[in-house]
Amino acid sequence: MIKLYRLTTGEDLIGKQLTDANVDGEETNHIDYQYIDRPFVLIPMRQGTGQATIGFHPYIPYTEDKVIKIKQANIITITNPDDKIKEAYEQNTSTIKSAKPKLIV
Repeated sequence: MIKLYRLTTGEDLIGKQLTDANVDGEETNHIDYQYIDRPFVLIPMRQGTGQATIGFHPYIPYTEDKVIKIKQANIITITNPDDKIKEAYEQNTSTIKSAKPKLIV
């Protein structure tokens, strides 16, 4: 299930909450940790027109790991994202690649 996380650092994350007993072959500890699949930091931004938008940035961009383990003590709250944010997250994490248009001769 896709969730929003507010961390004690003030960061807002979005990602898929994992509740499995094992993640990547390792036994999980859901008492002390949350396991989040492909987490992104939500970054408020302003366009040139002054309109507010939300940017998505990988939480830890230099790792090969898709699942990140975060201590429960570092999470203030967990909520459900609104439909627009959820849809944008799904587009950012989709593995479906659209074909590039080609000229047919």
